[in-house]
Amino acid sequence: MKRIPEVYSAFLVKLETGVLRHPKTLLLLILLACGASLFYTARNLGIDTDTTKILSEELPFLQNRERFIETFPQDDQAILVVVDAPTPEQATRAVNYLDTQFGNEKQWIESVYIPGAGEFFDRHGLLYLDLDELEDLAAKLAEAQPFIGTLSRDNSLKSLLSILEQAITTDERELPVDLNPLLDKIRLAVRAVLDNKSYRLSWQQMMIGEADQELLSTRRFILVQPTLDFTELTPAEKSVEAVRAIVEKAKQDLPGVSIRLTGEVVLEHDELATVTYSAEIASLFSFILVSLTLMTGYRSVKMMLVTLSVILMGLILTAGFATLAIGHLNIISIAFATLYIGIGDDYAVQLSLRYRELLRQQPSRQQALISAVRKVGPSITLCAITGATGFFAFVPTAYTGVSELGIISGVGIFISLLITFTALTALLLLFPPKLTPAAKSESLFPDWVYRIPMRHATLIKWTAAALTLAGLALLTQARFDINPINLRAPDTESVATFRELLTAKDESPMTLTVLSENKAEAFAKARKLKRLDSVDNAITIVDYIPDNQDAKLAIIEDLALVMGLQLTAFPAPQQVNVEDTMAELEQFRQAIDRHLADEPGSELSANLSRLREDLVSLLAVLRSESGPEKKARLEQLQFSLLDTLPDTMNTLLEGLDAGPVTLETLPPDLTERWLSDDGVYRVMITPRKDLNDENNLREFVNEVRQLAPDATGLPVIYLESGNAIVQAFRQALISALAAIVLVLLLTQRSIKDTLLILLPLLMTGILTGASTVIMDNPFNFANIIIIPLLFGLGVDAGIYIVNRLRNPDQEDSVLNTSTARGVVFGEMTTLCSLVSMAFTPHLGLASMGQLLAIGLILMIICTLIILPAFAYQKASA
Repeated sequence: MKRIPEVYSAFLVKLETGVLRHPKTLLLLILLACGASLFYTARNLGIDTDTTKILSEELPFLQNRERFIETFPQDDQAILVVVDAPTPEQATRAVNYLDTQFGNEKQWIESVYIPGAGEFFDRHGLLYLDLDELEDLAAKLAEAQPFIGTLSRDNSLKSLLSILEQAITTDERELPVDLNPLLDKIRLAVRAVLDNKSYRLSWQQMMIGEADQELLSTRRFILVQPTLDFTELTPAEKSVEAVRAIVEKAKQDLPGVSIRLTGEVVLEHDELATVTYSAEIASLFSFILVSLTLMTGYRSVKMMLVTLSVILMGLILTAGFATLAIGHLNIISIAFATLYIGIGDDYAVQLSLRYRELLRQQPSRQQALISAVRKVGPSITLCAITGATGFFAFVPTAYTGVSELGIISGVGIFISLLITFTALTALLLLFPPKLTPAAKSESLFPDWVYRIPMRHATLIKWTAAALTLAGLALLTQARFDINPINLRAPDTESVATFRELLTAKDESPMTLTVLSENKAEAFAKARKLKRLDSVDNAITIVDYIPDNQDAKLAIIEDLALVMGLQLTAFPAPQQVNVEDTMAELEQFRQAIDRHLADEPGSELSANLSRLREDLVSLLAVLRSESGPEKKARLEQLQFSLLDTLPDTMNTLLEGLDAGPVTLETLPPDLTERWLSDDGVYRVMITPRKDLNDENNLREFVNEVRQLAPDATGLPVIYLESGNAIVQAFRQALISALAAIVLVLLLTQRSIKDTLLILLPLLMTGILTGASTVIMDNPFNFANIIIIPLLFGLGVDAGIYIVNRLRNPDQEDSVLNTSTARGVVFGEMTTLCSLVSMAFTPHLGLASMGQLLAIGLILMIICTLIILPAFAYQKASA
């Protein structure tokens, strides 16, 4: 005999009898409790959106990360500003501009760091060239000293054209650059003036060449450390808004320069903004869909409103518990409301539908409610116990985010159960549903449809077995996507920029770090790490000490003597004299004609011919224009050709005063990022391959950690976080399943019934996991959260159907009862409350919605078709 359900049913009858004696008083007390809970929650509930806290701090890889952050905190939680410009000079101007503007924003920006910039690198930049490159540059500058001297006295388009005229008509080409490339650049500048487009000749690139050097980079980076407030849902909002306002102003003041924001802070901020927007849109559609589903199931506006009211009461009380017990919500536990609706509404739906079914048998409303509670109460209580067990199983795991969610949702389930037995019954008594005529059946289909599982039990059984075996085979290929970047909206600037940087091995933000106690150890580790196939470079502070300094300083000293130190600042371009410049343009064109006539096959002839065509066109346009138009066009040409020359020459002149570089002379803002005050050295390892590919990421992390097990960085965080989460879910689900089996055995006193109840859960789990392989929608940090929801719903559905099969009110098919309708509409409300996420721009939410939709549809099929077929076979055996 099943004594436990009988004893509990008797208890529920006594409880419900007391509740229904004073329904108004009871509702008033519950509303007062909800009001107090709402007030307490609004005043005390915090938001902790620090993603570093969603896993236990005791995990070794997080302890390694914490040690690194404590030792080198400068770049933690930084905004990465990526500056791209047509020329190195424009990039330098942009970062200097932004440095000044960011520095003025004291409220929301804590610090600003520009790698490779500042007075130190301006002075010692030449030492970072290779020795042969420096020798070549020095030779060019020495030969071009007259050119530089001429332009330093008259930095104008007229003077430049005069020098070029002499260069193409004589052998005295006193230029710091090769003439052919320069002629081509001049042609591009002329063409840009004709087309009214922007163009800037880079003298730095022309003088130093096209070698891949830091000095010539047109991409620069700025690290901005923002002020974060983790009590806000979007902790970086104020800082990111301030930085973006400065960037927008910079884009207006610096045309042609691209400035983008990325980095973990911006990625997470944009993700939260996308999630918030997506959730708002999804919530609106979810509310509409849930209401329509309840209306379809109840066919009563009154019962729909009663159910929604009860759900709202339970949510408010659960929020109050979360505030009292934990005090805050994290980025995962904030989803408790969604999970609450997903499971808690089942209890209200089951009780309401059974109440209306019994009410048709013409007893009093109070008798119908008491009878409904007696018949449904044990089932929904058992569902609450098993559902809460599934959530509580996460409490002891290392996944702190879900652990807190488990506490809140587990207790929330019991709150929902209590509200169902009290507030719901009181409301149903005070606001009874209007019944349709008794003769009108609520069946949606002919009777034979409801008997399909029994009539075709054998076919369904073998089909289910085949699908399960196929699902198990596919399940072996299921994987967990460890890269959270894959969950974020791909079209956002921060994500697109981050992915772009990952493809460049020398710019990838996905680096690893190893700490060493001394210089020798750091150097030895770096030397070993550089040999790995997956590693592009391993950098220490020693790499900022230029090699061959004595030889380079000697070259620089000789060059300083040749150049003359009397020139301390190169002048800006002069005002354009229209008549003189027009005359010089014509003379330059004539010089080209003479060269082409005298030396038609020279190495310059091809570029000169193309330049002549554009030059003739420019002269024709200039002659047809008014004075102001002519001057504006000539000023544009002079700007295109000479604007960057002062910056380049001033940098070179400052570099002529270089001195020896040692660890002691490196700038403090650089040193503090590589050598701590207590003597700890940092080794930064950059990847050789694109870490957008998960296989490359795993290879990079595994190879480096074979030599340096304590290596840390984003690749390790991504990989180990995924491993920890998978382990936490595996541990929780195994323990939850064991506990649920024990509860079912104790309450059902039947191994057969226990297996039948678990059948929908097990089949749904297997087939849902297989679907991730078929649809290439792997488990990830977002969609894995729906597992406890499906876990609870799967057990609930099995309990409802099996208990109805074992305790029938009549001989009708179980599918044509309020219990089956309750399962369908309960699952459908859950589906409607979350499926709208499948259409949001956030890929993580979209994957959650897709996987949940698949899981719930499979749940309904397994519960209403496969379970009755197996139950029928068992009963007839």
